[in-house]
Amino acid sequence: MAFSSPQDGVTAELHPWRTIWTHPRQTVAAMTVYAPWRWLWLLILAGGTSRIVERIALLPSLVELEPEALTLLILVSGALAGALMVFVIARILHWVLRRIGGVGSWTATRTAVAWALAPGIPSLALWAIMVTGYGYSALTPSLISGSDDPRALVLTVDYGVQFGLTVWSLLIEILCLSDAHRLAVWKVIAAEAGLGLAIGSLTLIGFNL
Repeated sequence: MAFSSPQDGVTAELHPWRTIWTHPRQTVAAMTVYAPWRWLWLLILAGGTSRIVERIALLPSLVELEPEALTLLILVSGALAGALMVFVIARILHWVLRRIGGVGSWTATRTAVAWALAPGIPSLALWAIMVTGYGYSALTPSLISGSDDPRALVLTVDYGVQFGLTVWSLLIEILCLSDAHRLAVWKVIAAEAGLGLAIGSLTLIGFNL
């Protein structure tokens, strides 16, 4: 489905799944106006699940679970993580941005954060291919030792692509929030960094209690 961009006088039709890569700000602006709930849950599930998969590398013991159990754990955790990012963390971020002079609506903030998860879809597809080919051990590079292992080069390329997708996801969120709230990019970055530091500190304190 295509939409006309309401931003900067752009009247050309936008196809969200394509233009989020080339014109993210116009795409998010159009989705905010015309269809803020369209594909929201797909973005939440795919984006959240891809983030969970990325973090399995930090918990290699998880790959000892039965594949079916680990798959279910990833999907459930992914859905919860995606919902947490879009409805809770984004709400806090929205409050922070409004306190520092932002003028965007909650719908605009939520839509920007949700569509910033779009790179999670190709990311998840790549992870699925890796798991199909090498099993869940592909998610934990520490379990694949030795430079002569043919999986090492494949994993290096895969992680390089995954890093690029993560960076693009962050750029989409920063640029779109900057536009939605009419704030300088550096202010959005500062707000994101401050919130991330606060969440990280609370998490660390919680684990040490």
